[in-house]
Amino acid sequence: MGRQEEPSLRRGGSHHSGAPDIPGTVITSRRNPLIQDLRALLHSSKRRAARCVVEGWRVLEAAVANGAQLHFVVYTPPAAAHPRAGELRQRLQSMGVRLLLVSPYVFKSLTQVEAPQGVLGVARRPPEASAAILRDRRALLIVLDGIQDPGNVGAMLRTAAAAGAMLRTAAAAGATGGVIVGSAADPYGAKAIRASAGAVFRLPLLFFKTATEAAAALLEHRVRLLIADPRGERLDSEISYSRRPLALVFGSEGAGAAPAWAQQGITVRLPMAEAVESLGVAAAAAVLLYRAGHPISTWKATEN
Repeated sequence: MGRQEEPSLRRGGSHHSGAPDIPGTVITSRRNPLIQDLRALLHSSKRRAARCVVEGWRVLEAAVANGAQLHFVVYTPPAAAHPRAGELRQRLQSMGVRLLLVSPYVFKSLTQVEAPQGVLGVARRPPEASAAILRDRRALLIVLDGIQDPGNVGAMLRTAAAAGAMLRTAAAAGATGGVIVGSAADPYGAKAIRASAGAVFRLPLLFFKTATEAAAALLEHRVRLLIADPRGERLDSEISYSRRPLALVFGSEGAGAAPAWAQQGITVRLPMAEAVESLGVAAAAAVLLYRAGHPISTWKATEN
């Protein structure tokens, strides 16, 4: 079969939009150099790329609200007519962000979702956090040790960021940062960003190559380690979550947390019905982060 081209393709791969309130030229060719560069970024297997892709209205708005540095935003004419487009476009233009219109045919080659909304942006990857997040005496950190599903990584960081927001509305401090260890999926990959609903741009993240290195750094700063484990030595209701700094450690979906963590901290389990072996790692993280974000004095906390 020959190469598929959009029927409306014109010389130069673009044409002027005839719709009102949609400025600029519509890119109609997938061979446009910028489109080819963006497609290469989307399909790259390189970890920790300098740029990341933010797709969808909600995620893009959250990224902008949380200080993401956007290089450019592409959207389709139908997306440009969306009620959310006008305000966001004005804000992006005030920030100096380049806006590009592309045809639905071109956008289809860029999206990674089944029902795309016709808008995505390319942002600068946020810089890694400094070790200062470990020195915060009120710190509550989420540690992702080798979690390889980007959906889980994004969901867990979203929950952690939501817990962090409790600091503004509750007496107990919520999550203040994340620690990414080993072969964990890139939190700034496109799928992880979508699963986080843009929260990855709000939560400072620190990276370590091994669990041994990460555990040593946390212990150096006297951070308590609680390791989620379906066979943990303590029930979650027996743990005091009010003592900070504190790190909640979650291991990979199959193998669990590396042995280096259990050697330095306390393993914690959630009560399970007999027919259920364990919760999924994202669900377990939600429960324990809620516990840590809402320490209740009436719980039976026997751990010192």
